[in-house]
Amino acid sequence: MELEELEPSKLIGLQQDVETVESWADRNGLTYGTARAWAMKGVLPTVKLGKRRMVNSALLPPGCWS
Repeated sequence: MELEELEPSKLIGLQQDVETVESWADRNGLTYGTARAWAMKGVLPTVKLGKRRMVNSALLPPGCWS
């Protein structure tokens, strides 16, 4: 299977539950700086994937953010 054949909508597991800090901030109406500070302080649950720090939405309390 080549990488071009992968569809994001069909990903399972961890890949569905994480997004970049920047995209999470945009989606939730926050500045990137605020979201990054929250991620570094541990307010937002994050996981490091390669060189990127990603927000792990699966670990957010229900109803906490959109």
